[in-house]
Amino acid sequence: ASTERGICKLAFFDDDDEQRALEAELQREWSKAMITRDDAVTGDIAADVFDRDFGARRPLHLLLKGTTFQIKVWEALLRIPSGGLADYGTVAEMVDAPRAARAVGSAIAKNDIAFLIPCHRVIRKTGDFSNYRWGAKRKRALIAWESTTRTGA
Repeated sequence: ASTERGICKLAFFDDDDEQRALEAELQREWSKAMITRDDAVTGDIAADVFDRDFGARRPLHLLLKGTTFQIKVWEALLRIPSGGLADYGTVAEMVDAPRAARAVGSAIAKNDIAFLIPCHRVIRKTGDFSNYRWGAKRKRALIAWESTTRTGA
């Protein structure tokens, strides 16, 4: 989902029911907005997001809605290299809150712009890939795709 100011939501779905649920969630999150579906605009944005020639695409603008701490965490996620991984404790250290790994996890869970704010790059200290809203299988696929197609994000 996007506005003139930028992308405000990027989510994954596997079937029509999940799509409808995400559309309802978007309406709740932006209750005062008039939301209209435009597959052409969305398709252009998706092409820019997932273009294999990542460095050649036009700049993407994001419209974030969150607390100061959440935004700090999301900014830290942007510093994890494409195809790279970090654990929750490392991200907590990146935001100068080394004992706040759980709070970091909560902030990551509130990320509305999947992939572009790369919450998929965060794993447990044990190496476990779970705790990804869109599923561990998709998380592994995104990380693998990044590590083979991207030079940086």
